[in-house]
Amino acid sequence: MQLRRLLVPVDYSEHAERVLAHAAELAAAVGAEVHALHVWECMPNAPASLLVQTPEGPRKLGDLVRETAERDMIEFLAKVTLPEGVRVTHALASGEPTKALLEAAARADVDLIVMGTHGRTGLKHAVLGSVAEKLVRLSPKPVLVVPLRA
Repeated sequence: MQLRRLLVPVDYSEHAERVLAHAAELAAAVGAEVHALHVWECMPNAPASLLVQTPEGPRKLGDLVRETAERDMIEFLAKVTLPEGVRVTHALASGEPTKALLEAAARADVDLIVMGTHGRTGLKHAVLGSVAEKLVRLSPKPVLVVPLRA
């Protein structure tokens, strides 16, 4: 299997920084590019067109969330040390994380998904589930999971 594109879901955490760095090292070794993606699921029942009062005046909730996510992505990427020459692109998506990640992987025609896991166990895992676990089960593409302790 030739690796050309790696999808790396990021949540802006320190662990996501380490996962992105691992993915970039792999990309450098095989000549692949990295596509970082942040998915947010913000108030799923609130319409994106909902107006929110800001100091600048009323703004659409969806616009504010997207602008904040984009700013956070730029700041996140600036903190990660990446090997020279590795091409990293980024995107944002909203919705249920597993579904959004599978759709993004198909659209970007990725060869591998590299993601972290928070290592939840017991009741937290049963109630919250695991995006990584769902991707491993549902993705037609291979998924490399980097544990929290890596």
